[in-house]
Amino acid sequence: MKNSIKILASVLAFGALTLGTSCTNDFLDEQKVDQASSDYLNEPEGLASMANSLYMEFNYFFNNESSYCYTNYGTDEFMVAGDNSNQMWNDYDARLGSVVTPAVNSNTQAITTFWDTLYYWIARCNTIISKAAVVEGTAFENETLGLAYFVRGFNYLFLTMQFGDIPLVIDAITTPEREFTRASQKDVYERIILDLEEAYNRLTTDANMATRNYVTKYAAAHYLAQAHLWRASEINDSWNAEYKTADLEAVIEYADEVIAAHPLAADYNDLFNNFTAYDSSITETNTEIVLSSGSSDSDVNNRKGNWGLALFTAWYQGFPLMKRDIAGAREYQRMKTTPSYAYYLYDLENDSRFWKSFKTTYAVNNATEATITVDGQTIPGNEYFPSNNGEYLSTMYIINREDYGQKYYRSEVNIDKTVTAPSYTRTDYRTGKKIPAINALIIYEDNSDQIVGTSMTPDYNTLLAPLCKYLDGAVNANNLGSGYRDGLLARSAEDYFFKAEALIRQGNIDAGLAVLQPLRDRAEFKAGEERDAYMDGGMAYHYNTYKSGLSGFEANCAFYPMNSYYYSLGGWDDADYREATNARASELPAVTSGNYPEEDQKIMDKLGYSSDYDKAMCYLLNEKSREMYGEYKRWMDLARTKTLEKRLVFNDQAYSTKLTDITGHTAAVNGVEYATNNTGGSFNPDKHYYRPIPQTFLDNITANGSPLTADQKAAMQNPGY
Repeated sequence: MKNSIKILASVLAFGALTLGTSCTNDFLDEQKVDQASSDYLNEPEGLASMANSLYMEFNYFFNNESSYCYTNYGTDEFMVAGDNSNQMWNDYDARLGSVVTPAVNSNTQAITTFWDTLYYWIARCNTIISKAAVVEGTAFENETLGLAYFVRGFNYLFLTMQFGDIPLVIDAITTPEREFTRASQKDVYERIILDLEEAYNRLTTDANMATRNYVTKYAAAHYLAQAHLWRASEINDSWNAEYKTADLEAVIEYADEVIAAHPLAADYNDLFNNFTAYDSSITETNTEIVLSSGSSDSDVNNRKGNWGLALFTAWYQGFPLMKRDIAGAREYQRMKTTPSYAYYLYDLENDSRFWKSFKTTYAVNNATEATITVDGQTIPGNEYFPSNNGEYLSTMYIINREDYGQKYYRSEVNIDKTVTAPSYTRTDYRTGKKIPAINALIIYEDNSDQIVGTSMTPDYNTLLAPLCKYLDGAVNANNLGSGYRDGLLARSAEDYFFKAEALIRQGNIDAGLAVLQPLRDRAEFKAGEERDAYMDGGMAYHYNTYKSGLSGFEANCAFYPMNSYYYSLGGWDDADYREATNARASELPAVTSGNYPEEDQKIMDKLGYSSDYDKAMCYLLNEKSREMYGEYKRWMDLARTKTLEKRLVFNDQAYSTKLTDITGHTAAVNGVEYATNNTGGSFNPDKHYYRPIPQTFLDNITANGSPLTADQKAAMQNPGY
């Protein structure tokens, strides 16, 4: 794939013929065809081959750093961890302009990445659609054209949500073209919906195809629901009044269709964590999947990278008796879970989604002959911990919110930004061994009720309970920056949110809230389910067919099959209590407009919401975080609902120049002041609900044959940039 195109004109003129793929019975067989020619595209097989190549675009949303910049940074869910390469995307500071400058380093993402790439694939779609007569009446017709219309609508939907008014090009361009204007969002949405409707009418109804990474009628329905909902959202209130009524009805219709065709996975773990091998795991084959990026090739060397493996990880190799390994993943340290939001959002006792979305434990994987001191006894580490293969607990993140009454004291909790020495204060009830390192959400003064700080600080370090959804222990090499798991683009759980929001917008608030109850029902712990049991994709290491051949392989595994549930909520020292709790089901009661969960009411109060509509939408956005945390959706949801500004209060770095932790302190427990963030507080609601138009585009287009003047460029640019 050629992603280095710098201007839209080049993309539209030449992008369509730069890559071809062979047409086989498997529509996803990604075999390169060299020197694809226009003659080949005049054959049904050739045009179908070009349509086949469109599947490669879906990988782009997972195999680079731009994805999290555009979708996760600068929201209530994530901020910057230990690597500030793309801090400007989180803070909305002056560097985030039509040229992102000055760049922090080579990892800093340009504003052009998605613009160039998505227009590249739009050009390819335009070529296919312009040659519809080639496949008319053949077995290739509906799949070839349906896929082209789908991808074009899909791309324009993402582009208009990010950039607002954009060039709308729907004809194939075969010669260089530099004259482009920006179409209104009104016109862009009309085209998006027309394209997706055309795809909907042409694509297969076989919902099972989605688990093999195919685009189906239900994928088109999913994005039609999304497009109608986005058009009906607050960000478009200056022009969307004429569409709202019909849009909301369409959202419900399409969402219902997807929900019926794609039943929810039985267990939330089946969506991401219950992963042991590519293609065969329930995470890649469950019925909830509507669309995913992936590959049908069983050889991992031919699979596409998924950077989620490394982007969300916390730094763990500095903890006692630990080193980096395959199960724990490489630590890129890009995204930090926001402490004041993530750890206070869930009903930790009853909602399993927190414990199935975040990693709170790591196993000893580097015990050596070096001595350790436990309970006054000095012994070799590998004698006290005789296995490095995931059998003993090394490090734990304890989410001991004040309302659960579990106290962890200064002397037993790590208080430095990087763990360098073990504490061995609490016992792992699973093995009877002392735990080398503990990090706590709330730290108390020794033998006191005084709160002195937190391990989960708001500054630029990697002490956090990281998102665990994308870990991949099945890879074929150590120290990889990306794994090979499918990337989940759409799942039917989101269609519940589409429908619920449409009903809320129609004024049927309680009906909308009730739509989400099946997701809450699934989130409950079932009777007999061990609440402290944990799994993530790192456990695939135990089944990894490549590991014995890796250079320097040892039996090292940082995956630990237990979470910190009972250490966070109480009961870690009471076996009878744990047994009784595991035996009974938890309950997440039905939510009504007169009875919001306590966690949600606190968020509503903090954000100052009082109207029925605002409270219902606040709850819906909270619930969507609980269900879809870190799934590359958040920025668009907050932008379209015009709630970014309010919700940045949970993103300490973006909100203010003075970092303050969840306990009200501006310094860590060890007295080290949190870094001053000179770019905090930069969000401007008149500017930052849209991204800047790339300067390379403005510099290379023309008006009436002449380069744009400075005034013309300013007129083409989004306000404030």
